[in-house]
Formats: sequence, C-alpha cells, structure tokens
Amino acid sequence: MRRISLVLVLTLVFGLIVTGTVRAQETRTVVDGLGRELTLEGTPQNVVTTIASTTEIVLDLGLDERLVGVPDLTQYLSYVPELQAKAEDKTKVGGFKLSMEKIASLSPDLVVLDASAQQGTIDKVKNLGATVYAAGSKDMDAVQETILELGYLTGTLERAEKIVGEMVYKQFRLAEAIDELDRKKKVFYTVSPQMYTPGGNTFVGQVLEMAGLNNVFSDVSGFKPVSTEEIVERNPELIIGTEDMGLSEEGLMEEIGSNNVEAVKEKNVMLLSSEDASLLNQPGTKIVDGAINLFESVYGEKVDLG
Repeated sequence: MRRISLVLVLTLVFGLIVTGTVRAQETRTVVDGLGRELTLEGTPQNVVTTIASTTEIVLDLGLDERLVGVPDLTQYLSYVPELQAKAEDKTKVGGFKLSMEKIASLSPDLVVLDASAQQGTIDKVKNLGATVYAAGSKDMDAVQETILELGYLTGTLERAEKIVGEMVYKQFRLAEAIDELDRKKKVFYTVSPQMYTPGGNTFVGQVLEMAGLNNVFSDVSGFKPVSTEEIVERNPELIIGTEDMGLSEEGLMEEIGSNNVEAVKEKNVMLLSSEDASLLNQPGTKIVDGAINLFESVYGEKVDLG
C-alpha cells in the first residue's frame, strides 16, 4: 500500500498556508478538473451545483446562503443529514438531465459541474452567461484540489484548507492502521444483483484500497458486471454489497451460489446501508471518513485519530 508520509503531510500543509496568502484577490484564476483555465471577477454570490458531491463540498465550505441551486438527488447526501437538510431547501435544477431554464432563472455567478459525468453540458451552461467550474473526481488528489479551488474561487479558502488538512491527516492515520495489519483482505464489492463491480481505476475502487482492502477485480476498467465463474476464480474472502441492491445477505450468497467461494463458505458477507454506500461513492469532503468506517467495520480495529 502507498503510505502517506509525514513529509507529505507537512508539505501539503505548508503549501496550503502559502496558497492562503492570495485569498484577498478580486480576480481569481484556476485550472479546473478538465484542464480549463477560468477566471472569476469578484466573489460569486449565486452558486449552483449539479451533483451531490459538489453540493456537499460547497455546503461544507459554509456557502449555504450563496448556494441557490442544487441537483434533484439530495437523498445521496443522507450520510450528512445537516447538509442534506440545507440542500433540500434549495431550488432543484434537475438530475441526470439539467434544466437550463431553472439554472438561468437563478442568475448564477458560478456553476459547478462534474468533470467526468457532465462534460457535455459545459457549453450550454456557459451560454447562460455563468462561469463554469468542472470539478475533478478521478482520485483523492483531484477531490482535494477541487475543494481548495472552490474555496479559492468563493473566498472561503481558509475553510477549504482546514477541510483538506483534516482529510490528509486522517489518511495518514488510516495508512498507519493498515500498516499494522498482518495482511489485507480480498474483497468482492458489488452494487447490483447483476454483480456490477468497480475496477481499480474507479473512485470507489480507490476508496476500497484506501480502506485497506484488496479488490479482487482491481484489473477491471470502470464498473462492469462479472460472472459467477469469475467470482469463483478470484475467490474473495469477503463480499460487500449494499442494502439498495434489494437482496439480503443470504440472497446475495445465493446469487453467487458457490461454496467454492471462501466468503460464501464462511458466510463473510456485509451489506452497507444506503448512507454508508453513498459515503463511499461521493467524492466529497467526507470520503476519508467513509474509508475509515469501512476499515473499522471489516477489521474490527479503531483508527487512532487522537
């Protein structure tokens, strides 16, 4: 496992302190998750987010009063009830298909899109006259860069520095706890009865690794369905599913249907609640907390955050 060194922690903290010296600028320029350079004049007063993870980030930055529009699917913030409640009070601008009319009606200064899922929408939103920031979410570095850049653009960089500093510290302590393990468990993680599983190049796959687990399908690209034969061949010792799959633990084992799989033979199956599953899936400010929760649930060991 890649260990987060103390030198890296100190370097990041030092970098954040240096970055903080420019927060007073009226004109702010950043490079977003798509490599696009964008400039914002002044501090945005009307902000719109279009996906749950960036809604979480913007609210965690303390921008409740300036957040005027959010995605329809606020239930995916159920793992942070206080932020979900704030999001539910905002104007909904659509889900998988955004409403340009609703976004335009809010006169946004800044619209935060997702770099991977909503790239095709950028020009439509720009045509409304708003500055568009594409949030990166491919890995932890991209998520933390997004938090810092949004903090910088919105004049809340001090809060963003604090959030990222805490995330980095928790990553470091989690990595220390994982180093104490005799070995990491082999896990099969699935999100549907069709056995869709995340590959190592997905955000969820990377979170599994961060939690000290060996994903038996790390060589898969993206989210893909796998067969019972493939699961038997990889022989995971732990199976993790979600309550949203609509299967019980016994039902999930029956779907796999082979006692040649160690996890089935030993009945080592976990079903994550909707809240815990969303926490692992959302590339926001609480993602390290999700990895820590999963580590502690799987290994029965506490991560020392003192």
